Amino acid sequence: MVDLDPIHRVLRITVTSALTDESCAEMYRTVGRLASQGGPYAAITDLSQVAAFPVSSDAVRALEATAPAIPLGKRLSVIVARQPALFGLARMFELSRNSMGGQLKVVQSMDEAYNLLEVDPKDFSQRLFPAEVTV
Repeated sequence: MVDLDPIHRVLRITVTSALTDESCAEMYRTVGRLASQGGPYAAITDLSQVAAFPVSSDAVRALEATAPAIPLGKRLSVIVARQPALFGLARMFELSRNSMGGQLKVVQSMDEAYNLLEVDPKDFSQRLFPAEVTV
């Protein structure tokens, strides 16, 4: 899911399924498309609900080598990862991105992410993806 806090211009990406090579690439493309339609955005990528992450190191390296989904250097992006192995993987990604001039921070809780960006969960009032269908 991708939600927007329209007042603070923050995207919140929530991943609830397994984090695979394919899902990472798809998430990256989707967020890049959404971020190109406005901004500049800050972002929270919530991986705290990911139970399995059979993502390969090759997929992580491929993402590191591509242009960021949300442009670097403009606003802070935060990744939330609770599991130690996923946290470590996210920290390696953080170091790589920040060496290219990015502003990426990895934390272990959503509260930390909200505090860093000075937002509140109730501020995320717009669902961008998947779009809700009304019948």
